[in-house]
Amino acid sequence: MAQVDIEVNGRFYRMLCEDGQEARLQELAAYVDDRLRRLTGGGRSGSEAQMMLMTCLVLADELQDVMSGKGIAPAVDETAVVGELDRVAKRIEEVAARLERA
Repeated sequence: MAQVDIEVNGRFYRMLCEDGQEARLQELAAYVDDRLRRLTGGGRSGSEAQMMLMTCLVLADELQDVMSGKGIAPAVDETAVVGELDRVAKRIEEVAARLERA
């Protein structure tokens, strides 16, 4: 088992996880931390336990919506999507040009 330190709401927690899952656990902690801060206005709306509980309830509600097929529209960074599409299109053009020369 690996140990990883994560931070949520300015507090550090040492967690155990399977070897190789350290980065994923840190990503999840960062996501929870971001949601907590957005839901509680920067982490200052009640006791820490209340803020954590509210965040967990909102995440559980969203998860149930996804599992029931309702889904929620994820926030999309359109600039990143356009950039990635441009990169893929350029790569396709490069491959096509190579095939034409062959």
